[in-house]
Amino acid sequence: MKRLLILFAAIAGFSISSFAEKDYEVLWVLNNKSTFNTVTDYVQASPNQQALMKNIFYDSAEKLKDALIENDLQAAEKALYFNLVNVKSVLTVDQYKKYLTILNATIHNQQDKYLALSKNK
Repeated sequence: MKRLLILFAAIAGFSISSFAEKDYEVLWVLNNKSTFNTVTDYVQASPNQQALMKNIFYDSAEKLKDALIENDLQAAEKALYFNLVNVKSVLTVDQYKKYLTILNATIHNQQDKYLALSKNK
């Protein structure tokens, strides 16, 4: 019984880690140079806004990395909120709407990728 409980705890921990990584992977992707350029071009960010967004994206990814190391889903969610709040403070209302649009599209594309991978297994 004790072994079964330990096995269940290990599986649950792995599942939470995998879930968090998949849902919040967008924070990693934003640091990719081509993705970053695409996002900033799409929202028509000024050079100053781009510099601030680059720092926000890096800090968001670092917060996510710490959350995943600790298997802390709430911390991963806070990393995403950190990103959203800080980007909102940098962009205009229209730019932020565009940012949310591209962020949602990226998240959905990531989810579709994982869904396709799981179907192929």
